[in-house]
Amino acid sequence: MVKNTVRIIFFSSMVIAPAIAVEFNTNVIDVEDRQNIDVSQFEKKGYVTPGEYLVHIKVNSNTLPEPALVNWLKIDSDKTSRICMTSELVKMLGLTEDFTKDLKTWQQGQCLSFENKPEVIFVLNKADMVLTITVPQAWLKYQAANWTPPEFWDDGIAGALVDYNLYASQYDPQGADSTQNLSAYGTLGFNLGAWRLRSDYQYDQDFVDGKSTHKEAELSQTYLFRPLPALESKLTLGQFDINSDIFDSFRFTGSTLESDERMLPPDLQGYAPQISGIAQTNAKVTVMQNDHVIYQTTVPPGPFTITDLQDTVQGQLDVTIEEEDGRKSTFQVGSASIPFLTRKGQLRYKASVGKPTTNDHNHVEDPLFFMGEFSWGWLSNTSLYGGTIMTGDDYQALSSGIGFNLNALGSLSFDVTRSDARLQTDEQKTGYSYRFNYAKRFESTGSQVTFAGYRFSDADYMSMSEFINQNDDDDNNDENEKESYVLSFSQYFDAISTNSYLSVTRDTYWDQKSTTSYSVSLSRSFEIGDFKGISASLAASRTRWDGKDETQYYVSISLPLSQNRSLSYNMQRNADSDLSHTLSYYDSSDKNNTWGISGAGESSEWSEGKAALRGNYQHYSPYGRMNISASVQPDNYNSVSTSWSGSATATKYGAAFHSNNNGNNARIMVDSADISDVSLNNRKAVTNAFGIAVIPSVSSYQATTVRVDNDTLPEDVEISHSVIRNTFTEGAIGYAPLTVSKGYQVVGVIRLVDGHYPPLGVSVVDKTDQREVGLVAENGFVYLSGLQDNHLLELQWGKTTCYILPPAQSSLTGKEIILPCKNH
Repeated sequence: MVKNTVRIIFFSSMVIAPAIAVEFNTNVIDVEDRQNIDVSQFEKKGYVTPGEYLVHIKVNSNTLPEPALVNWLKIDSDKTSRICMTSELVKMLGLTEDFTKDLKTWQQGQCLSFENKPEVIFVLNKADMVLTITVPQAWLKYQAANWTPPEFWDDGIAGALVDYNLYASQYDPQGADSTQNLSAYGTLGFNLGAWRLRSDYQYDQDFVDGKSTHKEAELSQTYLFRPLPALESKLTLGQFDINSDIFDSFRFTGSTLESDERMLPPDLQGYAPQISGIAQTNAKVTVMQNDHVIYQTTVPPGPFTITDLQDTVQGQLDVTIEEEDGRKSTFQVGSASIPFLTRKGQLRYKASVGKPTTNDHNHVEDPLFFMGEFSWGWLSNTSLYGGTIMTGDDYQALSSGIGFNLNALGSLSFDVTRSDARLQTDEQKTGYSYRFNYAKRFESTGSQVTFAGYRFSDADYMSMSEFINQNDDDDNNDENEKESYVLSFSQYFDAISTNSYLSVTRDTYWDQKSTTSYSVSLSRSFEIGDFKGISASLAASRTRWDGKDETQYYVSISLPLSQNRSLSYNMQRNADSDLSHTLSYYDSSDKNNTWGISGAGESSEWSEGKAALRGNYQHYSPYGRMNISASVQPDNYNSVSTSWSGSATATKYGAAFHSNNNGNNARIMVDSADISDVSLNNRKAVTNAFGIAVIPSVSSYQATTVRVDNDTLPEDVEISHSVIRNTFTEGAIGYAPLTVSKGYQVVGVIRLVDGHYPPLGVSVVDKTDQREVGLVAENGFVYLSGLQDNHLLELQWGKTTCYILPPAQSSLTGKEIILPCKNH
């Protein structure tokens, strides 16, 4: 506290310059000290001693990714200097071409002149070495306040990474064999320049009494991608799922070039589905697409909601709830995009070429195909879109549609797709598919239709994935879709302070039974007497258990006992089963260590003392997240499961384990120059023994701030630039070195041999490494930081030089110590 207070007071008084060039009135100083002051460097506003400086550049609120060398040149006299902005530096500022073409040059054409543009203001903060450039928004190419322009994007550095999710469980039924399971999934990767190599892996192994009965391991997809900012696009090569707003998703091997809306100023954002369901025990929830895992987590008994899927996920998702006794329920969630509109005159596109790939063994198969789609902003509120998939002779699909922005009524789109397919049996099938999408938030009522869609397909209509499956097996009995309904709706009822949520998916087929899944919930918070924050909820869901549909009902009430502690009761009913009752206690008073315990069972089990006892514990750390769940039911079974998720990143600067990175989000490696235990962003990351930490899950193409937790720094450590702000491209490994000085801090008074003080404003420099460690204030007062053992400190003013040998320990008690400054 002393250190920070002294710094603020001192620099406030010494660095802030007067509004105009002035002469200081020394009459306010004692007669004997009037000649003992050197404030020449503070006499003119913004004066910078001529020379080359390494500075961070900030344009209005945006900071350039890397520091730059900037020259201040001497003009007229020693008291005047002028900044030299080269054409390379100006290009990085994001100024409009109309503005920059009017700039003249000086210094023999090496510098661009801003003299005729007084609205552009340059200010150098000498304390932090930050050059702030204030520019009217009209002269900048980009004016969106919450968007970072391409000139400020950083591709990061080369490095390797692994993101991992580990899961292990054991189930011991009474009088039967015990079963175990080990599973893992994640991503391996390598970055070089703007290129990112990624390979998604998954592993699953089952055991019975410790003997392996099944094992499966695969690299589900491997691909290479990079951003193309000049095209506002992303290029992907390799084996991955096709990502389409119009056609069904399927796995293929080839290449894709697509517009990346994250590179654009914000408009309609991407959409990812919300997944809701009800677990009966400590259950593992797995979300898959095309037979590979994209999300997995463990949930306690009761309703659950998954809201953190990536917004790049498209197509149908398969959700599996695996209870601790091995029972599984499944349902599907549609993740088709909400209707998107393109700005007038703007074109967005996707183009892919390659061959289909089987999901089970990653075999590349014929035919070679091309897929293309586009959206064009025809009018300000109307967009035209369409696309095609075609092979050499056997399959073609053509789609066209129109989207409308209805303003207060929301947005909607309608499209028609025609398919022509020739099967291996020479049978020709031609069919049509019609689709309608709608999205709207009703501000006046608090209602939100997150997504509503309807699709009807002829009996002879075939999607590309259906065509591939038909040609793989002439006897294939895959479902031929007829109609599909998708609805996601939420509503807040203000009169009764109640939230409601509804999600419905229904699929009908020409030659199979229809399937319906839904999730509906009501929740309300209220108070009774001194008990505040009581919450109650009612939920129902329909899933598929062992080939048949089953509806579950759930009622819950939660009573807060104290801050971050609660007691809850819930009642659950499943088809063909008695009511199940659960009493639970949950404690999250320590945000890094949360736990809960509960008793659960049917009415008869409670009366017979055979209710199941369950417990769960979660640990959050800068290096990953751990979850442990266990259950015991007398005379029936016991089970235990554990999981750990985390990541590791390595570059030429070092390596670190850290908390899990989601998808292809960027990450930032922070280097504190071998200083360990430096905490960042409220302990989201902490530097290891080698001074390396990694901030995970950084949003791509959005400005991200890394802050040093200064309050937790060791007394002998000081960081000058404790806030770092940067913007990274997708998948980047950013690098942020901290300016760290480790050494003693001293608050003292400098005395000369004749008893006087050094002049006000004299720099105190470490003679060994020529690093400034302090600045003399009035009456010799000084705050010194980063002092090293046996390093002499040097002071120079006029023709006078003197030296200080500081104490070999910190002195921040608030009582100044005398620091003799001798001539030798």
